Amino acid sequence: MTRVVRAQPYLGCMTNSQATVGRTSRHPRPRTVTKSVALPVSRAETLELRDLLEANLHALQAVQDEHRRMLEMSLRTIDSAATELRSDLRAITSTRAPWVKALAETRALLFVALREVIVGAHEAELSMHLPQQEPADPHHRVR
Repeated sequence: MTRVVRAQPYLGCMTNSQATVGRTSRHPRPRTVTKSVALPVSRAETLELRDLLEANLHALQAVQDEHRRMLEMSLRTIDSAATELRSDLRAITSTRAPWVKALAETRALLFVALREVIVGAHEAELSMHLPQQEPADPHHRVR
């Protein structure tokens, strides 16, 4: 493997826009181009640059830790929601669920109501006669 080394300083030629080469994004963020930094000449400048880089590293680690905590919390929330959904689905699909019993009762009521509408008071073609209601007037006679 051959490595190409540039004659100019690395910090002077590196910019944020180069970090995104080859990557496409649906929502590209505007990137600011960093200003070139002169190489430190004196020991004081080297120490200052080192302190700056260490401060940036600590800030990035803090951001990474915060993101990790947020992701872990989100995953726990999603996991508990998925558990609740699974239990709700089991309850809904159970044959002993309240909605199944209510549906069966409604079906029976509709069957009886439809039978009364179709058959009516004549009770035609019934092997068993439906009970008749007593008339409201006790002196009323059926002829």
